[in-house]
Formats: sequence, structure tokens, C-alpha cells
Amino acid sequence: MKIVLALLLTFAFASQVVAGTSPYAETVIINGQVITADNDDPSQVTIAEAVAIQGDKILAVGSNAEIQALVADWTEVIDAKGNTVTPGYIDTHNHIYETATGFPWVVNSIPDLLELRVNGDTPEALTDNVIRAIEARARQVPEGKWIRVTMGPPPVSVPAMNTNLINRAKVDAVAPNHPVLITTRGGSILNGKAIADIEDYYGNELPSDYWMVDKERGWSGEYTDFGRCTSLDLIGTQDQETFNKYIKGLFEVMQANAQIGVTSYSSHIQCEGGFSATNHLDRNDMMPIRMSWNHRWLQPFSDSITESYRRIGDWVGHGSDWFFSTGSSVGGIDAGGVGWCTSMRAQNADIKAREQCPPAPEGIELDAWEGRTVEGGGIDGGITANRGRRTEHLVTLAKLAAEGRISNIPGWHSAGDGATEIMMKTYLHYMEPERIQMLRTQSDHCHSVTPEQIEIAARTGHTFSCDATDVPTSVIKEGYGEEYLTWNAPVASMMQAGVNTVISEFGIQGELRESAFEDGVMWLTRKIDGETWGVPEEAVPDRMTLLLMMTRWGAYPLWKENALGSIEKGKFADIVILSGDYMTTPIEDLDELTSVMTFINGKISHEMPALRGNTLHFNTDTAQWTLDMQTPTTAWRWTEVPQIPPFLNGANGY
Repeated sequence: MKIVLALLLTFAFASQVVAGTSPYAETVIINGQVITADNDDPSQVTIAEAVAIQGDKILAVGSNAEIQALVADWTEVIDAKGNTVTPGYIDTHNHIYETATGFPWVVNSIPDLLELRVNGDTPEALTDNVIRAIEARARQVPEGKWIRVTMGPPPVSVPAMNTNLINRAKVDAVAPNHPVLITTRGGSILNGKAIADIEDYYGNELPSDYWMVDKERGWSGEYTDFGRCTSLDLIGTQDQETFNKYIKGLFEVMQANAQIGVTSYSSHIQCEGGFSATNHLDRNDMMPIRMSWNHRWLQPFSDSITESYRRIGDWVGHGSDWFFSTGSSVGGIDAGGVGWCTSMRAQNADIKAREQCPPAPEGIELDAWEGRTVEGGGIDGGITANRGRRTEHLVTLAKLAAEGRISNIPGWHSAGDGATEIMMKTYLHYMEPERIQMLRTQSDHCHSVTPEQIEIAARTGHTFSCDATDVPTSVIKEGYGEEYLTWNAPVASMMQAGVNTVISEFGIQGELRESAFEDGVMWLTRKIDGETWGVPEEAVPDRMTLLLMMTRWGAYPLWKENALGSIEKGKFADIVILSGDYMTTPIEDLDELTSVMTFINGKISHEMPALRGNTLHFNTDTAQWTLDMQTPTTAWRWTEVPQIPPFLNGANGY
């Protein structure tokens, strides 16, 4: 009996040893300049030489000698050759699921996604150009196919829409049997066929508050709802062949982001086709990068916003390591460019008439709304009634948070300070600052932010997610006055006040990029094409701060600061090896640095030949993959050209 017991104990101990974790690394990176981003203070960030990876996590960070001690016979050793190694980049505001439909190789595979871009020097000339373009396109494509037009520039196109030069009747006259959508900053025109197709797809009549006047005129103040959802839902899901092509295109655009070092991105999902496509990639373990998403698709085209969002519960944290929710988003409080909502005093009534401010919540006084009327027409501007659905959604979420029914309200579009004001003061109306701090609220763009709003952000734990663009500077100079330039993306003031401040839209979204640091140069120099945007005093102070804004600080609003954003033991191995030295490359040349190797979840998602002759790369010019393994590796995420299962295969054995 003692012998049997001893044998059983021996076997039990042996099984425990076998099941134990190996002390050795599967992959190590040596001879690097490893910027760990392990501290919120830029001056205290650790710079190491090497990293050890085990499974999907970082095993250790240290000197070459320390990491060499974790190398076994089977460990794959990658020599960084002195190049900089950083955490993967987190783009906190990037609508890849939508903008994937605009890249040339995706449009070539789905021609129905083509958008006509039409400009004009005057509202009258623009109207003529648009109508002629629609008439010509209607002769080219079969009846029932969508015709979509983006018209500009906004200072010309907005008056053309507002003064009824372009309307439903004119479009119906030249394309009665094609659904037609015309968009510009701050509004859309739909013809009868487009309205009918949208109502048929979603199963309800478009709510009356969509129309600036009425359905017969076809003029709506909404432009993102129609533009995005016609692409993703009505065109993208029109049949299974088309939907599978969209899913493939989305996959490829995410891969292109991985190739410049973007390993995570955050966005609302406004249309259900975008969710279904991304979820299909996730359930089949085919996500090239991580996506943090917030729920919005019950808002477009629905007249039951309050009822819907009071029923769906708290989604924060729901999902996988690759596709996870941060709650529900209102989307866009205002429009962008000339269509923002601001408290700035305009130089004339025409400038103010272009603004898109939603109705104020009942009982909340707002500075940017002082003097505004629904009719508009004065120097104080008007109120865009059909953006009331955004106000309703905002108030609904604020009440749910105050009631303790949701744990987060994620970021959304607020280009102007008026949009940021309505958001912040609605939160403060229903909650104390201490409760708001728990929500990790965020606003996107920062095109106009007042000193008071920076102070409120510091008290409430708010994150500003800011993008680099010279459009607000031009709008301010031409329509409001240079004294307001200090409000344009005042990131230095935000950080000095202790506000979590991150940069966004540096990934591949509306256009292809070769480097994630193209915007970084703009932030550090506060120049775009040689011209100052905003004011020089609001530049990002140094390159280490810039890197923290792209990594560590971006993990917080994603609720992933314990898993992402830095190279530290126990965190996911999302790592980028750059093509040079980040710390010594001249600031003006930082945009020449790009990823030569990108790890996500401990696997290599992208590799260029610089380090060991290997190539794992998707070419966006040819839409072809190159997989050339000159040095044997077991660390590649893709060992053959990725093949995405058809959507109707579901989880494909998941």
C-alpha cells in the first residue's frame, strides 16, 4: 500500500512539473534601444536593451545579458541591430471599419462603393456640376445601383444645400431609378429611391427629425449616418459575394496599419455591417490588429433611441482580446470644419449659419447657445434641430451612468468647443466629478477647446484625443479671428493641467501612410507644410511625450492599461521594431521611421528584410502578399496568404 501511494504521489508530482511554465522565452529581441513607456513621467521612462516573449505576453525586459539567460535551444533570437523598439501604437480615434471602403483596391473589388467627388467655385456652378455628374453616372450603372456624390468645398457646398439649390426633386428628375446620396460637411441630400431603399433595409420610416425641412425636400443635417451606412449596410451587405469582399478589404486595411506599427485602434461602430464584419474576423481568429469599439448602430435611422439604450445593458469589457467594447457612443455632437459648434464670435452671420449645434438639454445653460434660435439667421447662429437625436442619446447615457447602470461613456466626435461644452455640462448636471472620473470619458478632435474645459477635464478625469489638421486654423482665421487660435488643439496646456492627452488618426484611415510618425512631426513642430497651425506654444514638448501619447496614455480610455501600452512583464507582447533610432533622428525626419517588424500578441504580423532578410508584407499598391522566409521562423502570425472564411460559415468551427 505504501509503495502504491508513493507511486501515485510521484506521478502527481511529475504531472505538476510537466504542466508548469517554462522559465525560458519563446522569442527574444536583443541589441535594441527598448523604450518601454513604463512610466507616465517622460523623464522616468526606462530604456532597456532586450525583451523576452513567452506566448502572447512579455516575459522580461532588461539588458542583453539578463535576457540571454532566458534563451533556450528552441528560443528564436531576433537581433534589433541597435534600432529602437517601442510598444505597439494605439490610435484612439480611427474609423477603419468605415474608411476601408474608400481605398482603391477595395473599390476596384466592389465598384458600387465608388464616390464621385464634385467641386464648384460658386453654389450655382457646383449645383450644375453635381446634377451633370449624377446624370452621367446614371447612364453608366444599372438601375437600382447607388450613386454617391461628395461635393465641396464646404464654404460653397453648404450654401448650395442650405438655399435649396440642390434638392430631392432635381435629383429625381435625372436619376429616378437610382438611389442617390449627396453629402458635404454638415448635411446630405437624398432622392426618393435612396429614401425608399434605406427605409426598406432598416424596416422603419426615417424619423421626421432627420429632415431639415421635410422628406419631400430630401435635405438632412446628417451626413455620417447616410454616408457610412449606405457603404457598409446597403452596398456592403447587398449580397454575400459583396459582403465577403468588404470583409477581406477591412482585413487588409487593418493589416496595412499593423505594417506601420499600429497594433490597436478605437472607434464607434455606427452601422451593423461594420460590426458583423469585424466580429466575423474575430470569431475566426483573423483580426490583424486589436479594435476597441463602442456601440452606436441603434442610433441611426431609429426613433427609439432612449428605449433602445435603456435596454442593452453595460457592454464595457465585453468581447475578446482582439475585439472588445468600451460601451455606447453618441457619435458626433457637431459636424467638422465649418460645420462645428463653437462659442467663438463670428465675423458675420453667414459664418455662424454654417455651424451645427444640436438642441440643448432641458435645464442646462450653455455658453455656446447664448442667443441662438431654431430659425437662426443672426450673428449668434442657429440650432440644428435634427441633431436632437445626439442630445437625446447623450442625456440617456448620462442618466444611465448616474443611475449606476453603465460603467463607461466612451469618446466621440466634438470638433468645436460648443460640442465639448454640451457633453461636459450634461455629465456635470447629472453626476458629481468623482462619479465622472470612474467613467473615463473622452472627446475626439480637440479642434476648439477652451481653458474652462481643460479645467473641467482635469477635475473629471476626461481624456482629450486630438488629431493634427490645419483645417480648424484656416476656419478660425477666415471666419472668427486669430485670437481664438490658442483654442485649437491646446495639448501643451492640457498636459500642464494634468489632463490625459493622446493623439489620434495617425494610423491609416482616409489615406495610406508610410509611417505612424507623419502626424508626430506636425505635433512636435506645430507646422503643416511649413505653416503654423494653432499656436507654436501648444506643440508637444518632446519626442518621449509624443511616444507616450501614442502608447501608454492611449491604453487608459480603452480600459486596457494593465494589458497594453508599454513593454512590461505580463503585458501583451505588442511590440514594434523601428527602422532607425527614434531618440536621435532629427524631429523633421521622424516620419521616415517606420516598422520593420511588428509583433501583436507575441506573433510577428509584419516583417521587412532589414533585420534578417524575411518579408511578411501586404502590398497596398498591388493588393498582393509577399511571404519570403529567408531565415527560418516559428513566430510569424501568417505563414501563408490569409484566407478568410465566407461570412455565412459563421465561426468556422470556433
